[in-house]
Amino acid sequence: MTPSPQGRRAVVIEDHDDIRNLLAQTIGMRGFAVTTAATGREGLEAVRRDGADLITLDLNLPDLDGMEVCRQVREFSDAYLLMVTARPGEIDRLEGLELGADDYISKPFSPRELQARIEAMFRRPRARAEQADAEELRRAAEV
Repeated sequence: MTPSPQGRRAVVIEDHDDIRNLLAQTIGMRGFAVTTAATGREGLEAVRRDGADLITLDLNLPDLDGMEVCRQVREFSDAYLLMVTARPGEIDRLEGLELGADDYISKPFSPRELQARIEAMFRRPRARAEQADAEELRRAAEV
């Protein structure tokens, strides 16, 4: 993974080569350094190893179900998580959002819509990031 100019990192977890490459290219055009994974286990390892500011996650993976990957990711990461899947049913969307996904987009998708959804997510700051910034400011004031 090469560093991005903005320092943002993304992990794309998708088992279909063409879609994985399209996601990586589309997200890379927004200034992210992108790591790709073809399985849920590879994706979990990449997020743990490299960290991530953004994760895209397919639900139909060859090893772990995407819902399980989402559950496990949420145990150690607060990265923005966008489910990109061919399962457009309301039950799947609701379950994904309840497990911690930030957004859900159905295949086939428009690369421009994907980029717009990513930018919209990043306009909403994470509570943990705000807390860390406040803690850092408090410590600096004490010195």
